[in-house]
Amino acid sequence: MALLDLMGLGTDKQAVIIDFGTAFTKIGLAGEQVPRHIIRTELEKIINNKLESVPILNGKTGLQGADKDNLSSLLKDFFHEIYFKQLLVNPKERRVVICDSMLKPIEIRNLMAKILFTHFEVPSVTFIPSHLLALFACGLQSGLVVDVGYTETAVVPVFEQGTILTGIEFIDLAALSLEEHINNQIMESGVVFIENQEKPAKDHIKSLKSRILEDIKVRCCFVGRKDCNLEAVPVKYPLEGGITLNVDGKIRAHAADTLFEGDEEGKSIATLILDSILKCPIDCRKMLAENIVLVGGSVMMPGFESRLMAELKYLLKSDQYSQSLFLKKLAMKKPPVPANYCSWQGGALLGALEILPELSIGRDRYKADPFIPDWSTVLAVNKEDVTKSLLDDDLKWKKLRKTLPATSSASPLLSRAAPPTSSSSASAAALAAARSRSTLSISERVKQELSK
Repeated sequence: MALLDLMGLGTDKQAVIIDFGTAFTKIGLAGEQVPRHIIRTELEKIINNKLESVPILNGKTGLQGADKDNLSSLLKDFFHEIYFKQLLVNPKERRVVICDSMLKPIEIRNLMAKILFTHFEVPSVTFIPSHLLALFACGLQSGLVVDVGYTETAVVPVFEQGTILTGIEFIDLAALSLEEHINNQIMESGVVFIENQEKPAKDHIKSLKSRILEDIKVRCCFVGRKDCNLEAVPVKYPLEGGITLNVDGKIRAHAADTLFEGDEEGKSIATLILDSILKCPIDCRKMLAENIVLVGGSVMMPGFESRLMAELKYLLKSDQYSQSLFLKKLAMKKPPVPANYCSWQGGALLGALEILPELSIGRDRYKADPFIPDWSTVLAVNKEDVTKSLLDDDLKWKKLRKTLPATSSASPLLSRAAPPTSSSSASAAALAAARSRSTLSISERVKQELSK
């Protein structure tokens, strides 16, 4: 049982915080400092009499027919594992906060909500963009979030808690590209030791599994300096069947070069950051450049931050950016928690606040209208709310005028000829104060909505 539940600090039990990733999912409860579990986003299924791992999210842009039915079944089993095998909590008693990606297909978001409301009967569900939660965990209102995920890297600029949609950039260079590069290097020039005899790796290994490549990346590799001729010391990595893989120094130090050298179009993580800043309004660029937040498991590789900073400074001096970006300072803000669950930590902080019910979609509301808004519909709703608030304030103003004493002839606001009496002065003062409060509230709302 959760500690805050035992202490009885609130009527509602701690919300369940879920950060879905393509490779890993972070789960835990609101108000806690670290996730309770970090599990793979996959399920063990028996296929052709063999136990195989089936990924839940494979980066598809849409769902149709059998894919949707298959994903629905996988998500039900995955949520069941989260609630009854990992967290050991009753889903009917706890709200859910899902750290969502803006690039995730709306079909997946709707399917998650449908399963949580109809199958698990959760009280409410809240979808919060993961990049906003990452900044929230860092205590920032403005910043440039660089999320190096498993299949893609996304750069999202945020200014005063509002996402600058025109500045969003993404590229298919991420952890998967790094693992494929390691596998290709091993297959081309790697060697293995079998009974103390050195042999080519390609003759004894067809292909390394994703988990092994990931383990090699985490345990053996680091990000070396650009144009560095020094090679790291090779290390030996044990494999099954008495085979020992020799991971040479070139693979260890330069495996991550694929993230900085760029793809076929010449885009890399460094160019992605500068292009994103360049697409933002000029008065926001300085703030974004000085608040770069790195998120994702791959950015935790030793030397990643220093290599990225060196690449950015080098590109700023190039002809491509020297005449368009005049940035004197670049700074990276280190999150207070490890970068692989920074967004989850922001969700855990948000889930412990009293404002959570106002941001949530309740079960009764979902049953009446099974619709999950995305960022575009939220903007439309905000505009309608602003218009409605303007009309409501105008109506309140008219009602207030009717309740004031009939002193229009003596009021200085309506007649300058007649001298004001004491009663008319009080009425005029009340009238002016009411108008000032009404106008101020409207301007504040409009300013807040425009800033978003």
